[in-house]
Amino acid sequence: MTRQHEPNLSNLVSRRRLLIGGATGLAGAWLLAACGDDEKKPAATTPGTTGGTTGGTTGGTTAAGGTAAAGASGAGKTLAIISPYYASQPATKEVVDAFQKLAEAAGYTVTMKDTKNDLAAVNTEMETAASQKVAAIVLGMGDPKEFSAGLAKTKAAKIPVFGLDAGSADGVTSNITSDNDFLGTTSAQALIDAMGGSGKVGIIHFDPFEPVRLRGAAARKLFKEKGIEVIEDVQGDPADSTGFAKKTVLDWLTKYPAGTINGVYAAWDASADGAFQATQEAKRDDVFVVGVDGQDFARAAIKQGKTWVATVRQDWPGIAKAALDAVTAWLDQGTAPEPVITVKGELITKANA
Repeated sequence: MTRQHEPNLSNLVSRRRLLIGGATGLAGAWLLAACGDDEKKPAATTPGTTGGTTGGTTGGTTAAGGTAAAGASGAGKTLAIISPYYASQPATKEVVDAFQKLAEAAGYTVTMKDTKNDLAAVNTEMETAASQKVAAIVLGMGDPKEFSAGLAKTKAAKIPVFGLDAGSADGVTSNITSDNDFLGTTSAQALIDAMGGSGKVGIIHFDPFEPVRLRGAAARKLFKEKGIEVIEDVQGDPADSTGFAKKTVLDWLTKYPAGTINGVYAAWDASADGAFQATQEAKRDDVFVVGVDGQDFARAAIKQGKTWVATVRQDWPGIAKAALDAVTAWLDQGTAPEPVITVKGELITKANA
């Protein structure tokens, strides 16, 4: 089974069309909409060292590295986590598990529903949670613009909704996510450095998922500023991230002989893995690869010192902690969080893989 990181584009688009019938399509947490919100609203970035422990306060909440609000308790409060990708996407599972563990330790009762790639079912689960009068709903990724029906119900019921690396939309109290500009810029700079400061690259992106769209945009901006020519720019297939990327890059390596392509920027590690496999199979040690996520398989490949030169680890524990702090501050003190709270990541190279 190939490693996956994001949902299937074709399924996402077809479901989006079904859902759009009388509402709006997404692109927020996972599409343009979220992008629009995330870019227009100021994001509160948790301060501190990148990828490590963060500290300070954000929007009235204790930031990622701090402790829960003094005297705060989740006793008697139920948090409903709803995720369309919990079982199928490693990163989703990691951040949801981290949040649930922290929340339960703080005394909250936590329920978790995985709709298994069924976006429409997320709306149904949100409506159910609203009818059960939970204290708050937490979206485990997914695009909130696709969940307008559910968000309308939660908004009417005055139930706050928090996103774990989701996106911004009407009805979402706060989205807690990675600093995707940092992820995109840092990984792109690592590729530029590996190429010696110049060259030509191919990009594998996925615009329907807003965080990935943002990091891809940041990478393109840096490539342009540094004079790096983008000769290929394709949308990946999260249903088969690794397989799609491997086939795509093998085609590129056939099309572009040595010296005419120097690097591959993959916006998430499962695609970077396919690109890496392609360079190894084609024996093209002249083409370097970078990714984003900091998955274990990525670190293992980077540690080999071959063509996969870097990834940027997303601080999922930090995101989970910042999210719980925001939830607790809202429920206990009525403190409104920033619409978007971001947590930096950490560059992973051979030196620290």
